[in-house]
Parts: sequence; structure tokens; C-alpha cells
Amino acid sequence: MSKWIFSYFAVWFGGSFWWVSSQFIDSEIVPKWFFAMFGTAVFCVVCAVAAFFLPEIRRTGARFTTVSAAILLCAASQAAYALLQWGGVCDSCGVFPACGSFDNPAGLASTLAFSVPFGFYLAENSQGVLRKATWTAVVLVTAAVVASGSRSGMLAVCAVCLACLPTRRASIRRPLALALLAVIAAASVFLYHYKKDSADGRLLIWQCTWELIKERPLAGHGPGGFQAHYMDAQADYFRAHPDSPYARLADDVKAPFNEYLGLLTDFGLAGGLVLAALAVLLFRAWRRHPVGSSRPAMLCLLAVAVFSLFSYPFRYAHTWLFCGLCAAVLLRNAWPPSPTAWRWVAVPLAGCAVAASPAVLRRMQAEMRWCETANLSLCGRTEEVLPDYYELYGELKDEPLFLYNYAAELNVAGRYAQSLRVGRECEARMADYFTQLLQADNCRKLGRPVEAERHLKQAAQMCPNRFVPLHELYQLHEARADTPAMRRVAEAILRKPVKVDSPQVRVIIAKMKHQYSILKNN
Repeated sequence: MSKWIFSYFAVWFGGSFWWVSSQFIDSEIVPKWFFAMFGTAVFCVVCAVAAFFLPEIRRTGARFTTVSAAILLCAASQAAYALLQWGGVCDSCGVFPACGSFDNPAGLASTLAFSVPFGFYLAENSQGVLRKATWTAVVLVTAAVVASGSRSGMLAVCAVCLACLPTRRASIRRPLALALLAVIAAASVFLYHYKKDSADGRLLIWQCTWELIKERPLAGHGPGGFQAHYMDAQADYFRAHPDSPYARLADDVKAPFNEYLGLLTDFGLAGGLVLAALAVLLFRAWRRHPVGSSRPAMLCLLAVAVFSLFSYPFRYAHTWLFCGLCAAVLLRNAWPPSPTAWRWVAVPLAGCAVAASPAVLRRMQAEMRWCETANLSLCGRTEEVLPDYYELYGELKDEPLFLYNYAAELNVAGRYAQSLRVGRECEARMADYFTQLLQADNCRKLGRPVEAERHLKQAAQMCPNRFVPLHELYQLHEARADTPAMRRVAEAILRKPVKVDSPQVRVIIAKMKHQYSILKNN
């Protein structure tokens, strides 16, 4: 039985860590989600069957050391791959030196940091060669977290190590705890200065997010509220603070870099209270049974909690798997279910999982078809694939990236009115910088210069360090022969510091210098 448990968890978590497929638009994240969901459905069905036909599993549960070994094996393989990327032996999936099979170091670092407690538990419950191999894997995982450059991952690992301090000898517990706290504080200061611009950028994001929270503090803005409203809030901030030093750091933001602020933005105080209630319940469960498998489960949740302070781990499927597994372990250890209670929980969960599977399968097929359609469009077959986009719209109309892609393809095909309509749906879910530029182009082509100007000004306020919105605004004024407005925009472009030098930026600046000299002489 242990071999089957090990194999299943190795495949389940391994697929959620590793699966990458070019058949999806988001090739590093979306496939992992589908693998995790189907793996969860199978797990729920197995638990329901076990509730009736395998009483020994119901009575003793899966051996947690076996589960820990499977998770640590998946994490160690991911860590080895990331270190090979960092050393230049393997190519990285993303633009970063080391991100494993993810698009971003946050995905890699969260995977590894959340696996460390299981490595500690396995080391404590093994001997001989297995114990040495386990500690080697833990060191490998920790080294990969450092190589990823993720400050959130480093702090999460430090928090786990701090919580693993020896508790039997009080004489060394307090000095060691104080020493580690001092090390963590010093590390936090170092990590802030290590990537100061990035840290300052997060301060801007948190400040604007807080303004969003204050708008609807009780119920929030609803699911996806952050993505739908944040960039407008950032534009309002720079409109009110035109000389802000944060202007040079502003970017197109998709996550709040703090899961708690994100929760309050989407669900308000009501969501915060639900999270607090869950935290209290799990803490009480741990206090009721703080030993055995409850210890690594609580340490894993601690790592998730710390990581969530500075990043977006719940974007990835594995974070939900870790949280679900750890919560189930804590609750089961604290309040062991009776056979009847086990069936009342396992059977409905299995039923829901089976019922949801066809919808998940349809969504996966739609995502794959979308990727195929988008690739055909890139080959110059835009008109040919527009009917496919129309059919996919029914399944993917809740996906902001699909709406943007559909609106962009309609724009390329010259169907500006349709593109404007779909773009407005996209704005309701993702009012970002690129959507504003697309809408501005639609309005300009439809002969609506006032609306086009509004969208361009909004894009310029969202990301004040970008040159493209101002350049297009200049062209809009040029078409209307508005010389004073042209002069103002040209001056704004020439005053703007260059954040990222590029051929496009150099061309825009050179053109504005030439045009401004002409405007001054007229």
C-alpha cells in the first residue's frame, strides 16, 4: 500500500510542479492547474471508496512519511533542474536565470519553500542512508530557493527554520530564537536593498491597493476585483501625485504582491473574517494535536502565510494542494472522524469532483483550442480564425486575457466596432495599460478622437514612465492640427526620463526633438 501511496502523490504533486505544455497560451501555469484538478478528483474518489471498502486506511490514514517522501522527491528534482538553469546548463522556461518549470521565480520558490517542512519531518523519521539522502535533498531545495533570488522564498524558509528550534532545553531556546530573529531582521533589510527598486515598487502597489480596499471595505470588489480595478487606482494615484518618485517604477500590475491585501480587495472584511476563522480553527487543531504529522502540516502553512505577505503563491495550483493537504491532516489528527463521518465527508466531495470534471475537461479543451487559434492568427490567418474566436467566446468570456486577445484580433481585422465592444468587456475584468492602448486605437479608427484621447491619457497615467501613450497622443493631436496640444505633449516626452532604453524609445525621442524644434519656430 505504501508503494501505491508514494506513486500516486509523486505523480499528483509532480505533475502539479512539472507539467509544461505549448498547447496552452499560459504554458507554464495553466497545465499544472488542470493536472492538479484532475488529480484531486481521483483522490476524492479513492477516499470515498476507501471509506467503504478499505477500513485499515480509514482507521490509520496514509503513512505521512510516504507522502512526505513523494513531495520531497518532486521538490528535489525541481530544485536540481533550477540549479542547472542557474548554472547555465539548462535553458529557463521564463526570462529569469532560474525558475524551474515555472514562468517566474515565485512559482519555483513557493514550491520549494512549502516542501521544506516535509523534508524535516522525513529526516526526523528516517535512519541511515535515507536520512542522509533526505538532508541532502533539503540542502538542495534550500540552495535552489536562494538561487531563484526570491526574497519571499528565503524568508519563508527562514521562518520554518525558526519554528523548528529545539524546544526541550529552555536555556538555549530563547538565545537561539533571539539570534535567529536578529538574523531574519538583518536578512529582511539586506533583501530590501538587494532589489530596492522592486521593493519600492511593491510599496506603491500596496498603497494603491489600500485605496481600493477603502472604497469597498465590507464586501470588496468581487472575485477578480484587483485585476479589474487596480490599474485605474494606480492612474488616480499618479494623477494626484504627478511628481511621485514611484513614477519611474510603475508597471502593468496583475497581482498585489500580498495575498491578504488581495483578499481584502476582492472580498472585503467579510473575506478577511472567513480567513481569520479558518486560521483560528487550524491553530486550535494544531494545539489539540501538535505532534506527529501535524507539525510539518503547520510548518507548511506557516511558510505559505509568510510567503503570502510579499508575493502571490495562490496563483499556482501547488499552493492550493499544499494548503488542502495540510488542513486535512490537522483536522483529522485533532478530531479523528468516525466511519460514518468519514463517509459523509468523502462521498459528497467525490460526487462534487466527478460532477465538476466534465466542465473542467471542456475548459481545458477550450484553452487548447484557443492556443491553436491564436497561433494560426499569428501566421497571418486572422480573418479565417475569427469564427473560431466567436465560438470560443461562449466558453472563455470570463477570461480577461482571452477577451483582450479576441479584441486585438478584431482590431487587426479592421472590425473596430466589434473590437471596441469586446474591449469594454475586457476593461470590466482587466483595465490595464495594454487594454487602454487597444481601446484608444479602436476609437481613433472609428472617428472618436475624444474617447481615444481619454484612453491614451489613462494609459499614460497608469504607467507614467512609458513613451508610447504620449507618442500616440501626439499623433492624435497632430491629426487634429492642435498645435498647442502637440507642443505640450512633445515637451512632456522630452522631459521624461528613460527607464528602459530601446530602439522604439530612441526613435520616439528623436522624432519629438525634431518636431519640437519645428513647433518652436512656428
